[in-house]
Amino acid sequence: MTALLDETRLSKNHRLVYEIVQEQGYGRHLPMSELYELARTRRPGIGFTTVYRALTRLRDLGMVSEITLPGADSAYYEAAGPEHAHFRCTECGTIDNVKFSLPSDLSTRVASDLGAHVTDSVVTLLGRCRACSTASVAI
Repeated sequence: MTALLDETRLSKNHRLVYEIVQEQGYGRHLPMSELYELARTRRPGIGFTTVYRALTRLRDLGMVSEITLPGADSAYYEAAGPEHAHFRCTECGTIDNVKFSLPSDLSTRVASDLGAHVTDSVVTLLGRCRACSTASVAI
């Protein structure tokens, strides 16, 4: 089912949240609190729970990606896009997309070894970003 078809079946609040995420663009990672504030500027009466439920439904429909990263205070959301990994700076918290996909034979091997069916993979890289690395060298 395409995002366009799903979008026509969304409530006005779900559609608003979807539009906000799409406007931010692929690769922009927003915490729930920031999405809520953006939604409130457009629809002052919208509730926090409504935005959370919208994000959950949009995630379940594959229209929005939910990102949970080690060491992050909350989940982040971004427009759905091609398969990729994430890099999180452990010093400043910046999150960047990394062009990356696991080789399909790896997923097949792991599934076979476990007697399971692999449906998804999540890869997160942790370290210090260029700016934080450069700043610590300059000190």
